[in-house]
Amino acid sequence: MRSTLKRRGAQVLQIASIVIAAFYLIFSTLASGAAEVRYEPTPMDVVREMLLLADVRAGDVVYDLGCGDGRIVVAAARAGARSVCVDIDPQRLAEARANAQAAGVSERIEFRNEDLRNTDFADATVVMLFLSAEMNRLLKEKLLCARPGLRVVSHWHAMPDWPPERSIRAMSEMGERPIFLWIVRNDTRDPRSRNGSKCAR
Repeated sequence: MRSTLKRRGAQVLQIASIVIAAFYLIFSTLASGAAEVRYEPTPMDVVREMLLLADVRAGDVVYDLGCGDGRIVVAAARAGARSVCVDIDPQRLAEARANAQAAGVSERIEFRNEDLRNTDFADATVVMLFLSAEMNRLLKEKLLCARPGLRVVSHWHAMPDWPPERSIRAMSEMGERPIFLWIVRNDTRDPRSRNGSKCAR
């Protein structure tokens, strides 16, 4: 009788271990992929509206975080801005370089193969985003710590607890698309950027 109970107890523990391991695997996979961004090109109609909303012009330094095929940085370079195309995928950067070359604006664009979460955009006057809600959340603190005057434009996703200065809805072949604009100001910057702690530069 005791041996039977022991066997049953061992079986229960084994099943419980398998269930716990399965839940851990699922949770870990979801957590690691929470900030992943699925590539989807921004419709050109939306690109034009993003540049207009940010008032991009000659003299601007435009960063596109997750630049994909480079259509935003190419359009910004055509407007006279200097652009920085940041993407973790070498294939996308190769496409972006080819598109910049075809447009004749390669000399105005810098290409960076890196994780956008580690990008130093201290010289940016404009930051363009078409990421995910979670990635926007992760970048928000870094953006708030940027120098005052930085314009941030996001296609589709807003920022948690940071109301936009303006928002519009752009029509494209993909339907109506929301676009948001924020401007980093002294009164919206993270207080830590002023007290010399986490955001100190």
